[in-house]
Formats: sequence, C-alpha cells, structure tokens
Amino acid sequence: MIRTTSKIAYKEINEDGTSSNQKKTIANAVNVTDSNKGLSLRELSRITGIDINAVSGRVNELKKEEVLKECDKRKCRVTNRLITPVRLMSHAK
Repeated sequence: MIRTTSKIAYKEINEDGTSSNQKKTIANAVNVTDSNKGLSLRELSRITGIDINAVSGRVNELKKEEVLKECDKRKCRVTNRLITPVRLMSHAK
C-alpha cells in the first residue's frame, strides 16, 4: 500500500524538476565513471551525493526508460556485498 505522503512527495519531485535533475545526474555519473562493470546504487549515491532512496527510484525509472540496464553481478566497492550494477544502454551513450 502506498501512503498518501509518498504519493504527494512523488508528485512534488516530478513537478519541481527534482526527479528529472536527479536522473540526468545519475545517467551522467554512470557515463563518466563506468569502467564496463557498471555502478551499484550505493556507488551512485556516494558519487552524486543523492540519497540512496532517491537513487533507487531514479535508477528504476531510468531502467524503465531504457537508459540504464543491469549488468553482471559483482561486489559493491562501498558495501563489499554482491550486487547487480547498472550501466548505460548502448544506444543511450
């Protein structure tokens, strides 16, 4: 169940441009720092300074928009846990 406050917050970040700016920042970070191994959500959060919950939401949106795709699992450089990193789709570069 999605809470009313979550719906309001989601509407606000879409209307004020926050979501769009975060997606551009994340896509740019992946483009600039990706070493063919993709980036984890924690790595993206550290690089961009965007909170992990927002990174997660924007990455999911970018995957739906076919800007980002998942790549081979590896250990996260931040948490040292096994993760599924993301990278740019080849046509998005």
